Amino acid sequence: KYTKNQIYSYCYHNKLIMKKLSKSEISKIQSQNSRKYHINQDYFKTWSSDMAYVLGLWFADGCIYGGKMFDITLHIKDKYILKRIAEKLGYEGNIQDCVDRQAARINFSCVVIYNDIISLGGIENKSLTIKFPNIPEEFLPDFIRGYFDGDGSVMRLKNNRLNSAITSGSKDFLDSLL
Repeated sequence: KYTKNQIYSYCYHNKLIMKKLSKSEISKIQSQNSRKYHINQDYFKTWSSDMAYVLGLWFADGCIYGGKMFDITLHIKDKYILKRIAEKLGYEGNIQDCVDRQAARINFSCVVIYNDIISLGGIENKSLTIKFPNIPEEFLPDFIRGYFDGDGSVMRLKNNRLNSAITSGSKDFLDSLL
């Protein structure tokens, strides 16, 4: 709650020597103390139907960035999906409303989840280059259902038939999905 200048001033006036921390020491302190809201950081370590669904939704409408940030943004009418995901992840923080974009977002910082997403095939700036991940066969329908909830659609044609579609900016991803 104090500014850097206030801390420097306090140390100076009390003749205290400040120690410069190494990156590993800073990282250790941050991982112990910086989590504002609880999150199950091991969520993506074990395959389950729910985990595969959330991963599929992330592949469609999520992003990771900065070596630690995790984000899924959906249309505001799908905020209930983000609430369910927050429950599954054990996330106690707020789901943000992005009124100007008619969207809702779950966003948090967790290096462990970031690294797990990378190990499962996720990448930063994935829209045009993402590859279809290696999903255990028993969880493939859940992954596809999650992806469909993010980037799928169903349309009624003029002859009352239904047409469904899945979109992606990555041709490799769609070819592998097919």
